[in-house]
Amino acid sequence: MAGVTTCNPHKEEDEGYLAAETGKGQTENPYPRGTIRFEEWRRGWQIKRNQVHTEESEGYQAAEAGLQLSENPHPKATIRYQEWKRGWQTRHGEQQRAARLGREPLGRQPLGC
Repeated sequence: MAGVTTCNPHKEEDEGYLAAETGKGQTENPYPRGTIRFEEWRRGWQIKRNQVHTEESEGYQAAEAGLQLSENPHPKATIRYQEWKRGWQTRHGEQQRAARLGREPLGRQPLGC
């Protein structure tokens, strides 16, 4: 195929994501500060950290356990209520999408899928 490059424009982002997945800190970014590569690596690292934070939230865990949105234990109009609700909606959305596609939600698939 003429004109097709084998360059992966997301390589650094993938590296940062994988680094966070293995427990490395943001300070272990191998690229020089102020470069696009540094920013892309950091972006990938942050994406994974945000994903972990979401999956550890109370609401996310509650949806995974089969609780309903109406079972939010926090008082309405509080930050905790909104955080729980956001986590629950994230997991519930993943479950609905997986059901529509007839498969396990993203992040829950065995390796190699």
